[in-house]
Amino acid sequence: MELSDLTIFKQVVESGGITRAAEKLNRVPSNVTARVKKLEDELGTSLFLREKNRLKISPSGKQLLKYAHQILTLAQEAITELQQNKPTGVLTVGAMEAVAATRLVEPVVRFHQAFPDIELNIKTAPTGDLIDRVLMGEVDMAFVADPPKDDRLCILPVYQETLILVSDLHHKIIKKPTDLKLEPTLLGFSHSCAYRTRLTDWLKQGNIIAKMVEINSYHTLLSCVAAGMGVGIVPQALLEHYPFSQKIKAHPLPAKWQKSVTAIIWRNDSITSSMEAFTQCVTS
Repeated sequence: MELSDLTIFKQVVESGGITRAAEKLNRVPSNVTARVKKLEDELGTSLFLREKNRLKISPSGKQLLKYAHQILTLAQEAITELQQNKPTGVLTVGAMEAVAATRLVEPVVRFHQAFPDIELNIKTAPTGDLIDRVLMGEVDMAFVADPPKDDRLCILPVYQETLILVSDLHHKIIKKPTDLKLEPTLLGFSHSCAYRTRLTDWLKQGNIIAKMVEINSYHTLLSCVAAGMGVGIVPQALLEHYPFSQKIKAHPLPAKWQKSVTAIIWRNDSITSSMEAFTQCVTS
């Protein structure tokens, strides 16, 4: 079994088919097909179910995928450590947009100055999506809000955020869910956003049914709030960075709901020297 075969197999799974995997790998589809067939012959089992020109990973393929990820990760770690002591390569870090906008500027500057040979990529997404991407190996590490305990993950708390409700200047003071309209409009990210979940859970205390409008960025969300289009929830630190914060009214949440912990997470079987270096830049 060759590492390159495992790389091709993993790419086929992630791409959902031979053609797209071939494009990602800069190979011709026939070569990818042959390498997958070679791997299946060596293992004596089918890694994919072939249904009307479509590939679906088989139970054996799912077993191999777990080991392929571990083997390829260990191989890359060995190469990185043996080639030179100073971390190099590519590091992909996921972050909630609010964290990327408020917390990462200084750590990223420190990291780039200390390790200019590492190519750093920042990917933004809601907490739920970031946890999935870390577990799938699509990002190396991620900043997420209040991550649940998971034996597959290392979790390092790094920031404590104070969450606040935001409205337009003319909205009455909000102290409890019933201070909103009977069917208020909420502005937030997708259902996988931890802050949105916090807001909807708070509203349930008052049996409030809200209309949710999904927004793709916090600056857009705050602009819509200022225009009176709805109410949102954001970290207080983010509002402090918003250039038109004087057009927004902030409403403190009750103590039970206002505190949120941002943590760095990574797979406990995938730590690299570049990840350790980046973590040091965040915590120093």
